Amino acid sequence: MGEDEIALFLLKLGVIILLAKICGDLVEKYLKQPGVLGELISGIIISPYLLGPHVGFELVKGKPIPVSDELELAANFSVVLLLFIAGVETDVEGFFKHFSASGLVGLGGILLPFVFGYFTVYHLYEPPPGIDVRAAALFAGAFMTATSVGITARVLRDMGKLNTPEGVTTLSAAVIDDVLGILTLSIVVELTQTGSFTLSHVLWTTLKAFAFWLALLYLGRKFSNQISSLLHIFGPGGQIGIAVSIGLIFSYLAYAVAGLAPIIGAYAAGLALASSAHKEFLGEALKPLYEVLVPVFFVMMGMIINPFGIKGVVTLSVIIVLLAIVGKHLGCFVAAKVSGFSLEASNRIGVGMIPRGEVGLIIAYYGLNSGAIGPDLYTVAVVMSFLTTLITPPLLKLSFRGTHSGKEK
Repeated sequence: MGEDEIALFLLKLGVIILLAKICGDLVEKYLKQPGVLGELISGIIISPYLLGPHVGFELVKGKPIPVSDELELAANFSVVLLLFIAGVETDVEGFFKHFSASGLVGLGGILLPFVFGYFTVYHLYEPPPGIDVRAAALFAGAFMTATSVGITARVLRDMGKLNTPEGVTTLSAAVIDDVLGILTLSIVVELTQTGSFTLSHVLWTTLKAFAFWLALLYLGRKFSNQISSLLHIFGPGGQIGIAVSIGLIFSYLAYAVAGLAPIIGAYAAGLALASSAHKEFLGEALKPLYEVLVPVFFVMMGMIINPFGIKGVVTLSVIIVLLAIVGKHLGCFVAAKVSGFSLEASNRIGVGMIPRGEVGLIIAYYGLNSGAIGPDLYTVAVVMSFLTTLITPPLLKLSFRGTHSGKEK
């Protein structure tokens, strides 16, 4: 890159961050919705299909992601950072403490949406030339699985219900859903890259993904004291730098050693650091980095959307949204009831698990970038994330109007 290109890239990055923060804050303040929706909207506004060409964001033809390579690289760095910080902020002890009920709820929230998404796309979607409908169906199932932890946590916190049995179980299950969603992404990516959809290959890829993640989590917890001792050698700035470098190195190892998506390694590194004595410090210290850089990814997610292409997938979008709501609620409701929760509490857990967010968009992005899905199916994924996010806060508040909470006696 020449100096002119570098300067132009810096200008574009500045515009993206500025719009992300303005739109994100406006949506949070006036619409009472998560800022990520504002970031997506700002991306749509400056996309190459709308105002983008007038402000320097030209359409780049001949590649799945129709923006410059520099912006795409910035978005990929942002998403690795997002998953790393999400891992650091995860309550690992709470994750394992509530693993039994939460694990069952999380599994219920994965299976039905995945099955619904896969078979709907496999039978109703007509892919563009060059796209394998099986690969597209796998990605559709995958992007319907992950629950947005942040959205549900925000609503429960505002209502003072965060520490109720339903609240704890919902958030723990949402974390498990995200873990399973990320692992599902790696499995789907490898399957589509190899073109092998045999049962043996699926099982081997699944086993490899779980083994890698569990090994890193085990090592992180086992050597948490040593990690803390290493970080303690450095001052605050050095601790942040060392922590981020661990996340980036683990991202590379996930890809180079196990052939998994780099975000798997980033998330596993975050979880390892979450077991250390520096968890609280790192969580606070990384917030400014998160606030500045992570929105770049979601603006990019909006920039990829062609608003004029939505009319061609209205029917499929409606079906996917309805099945995403029903599949997630029903799967989690049944699992919660089996775990001993009352009908009211099971309903609250089911409702709290409905919203899709960051991880679902990440999965859709990887699908588009790999050529496994087209822009039309990517648009369906974004519409699903938008609508499930919008309906959850009022439904969750309504579900807590009852008095009975927790498990049945």
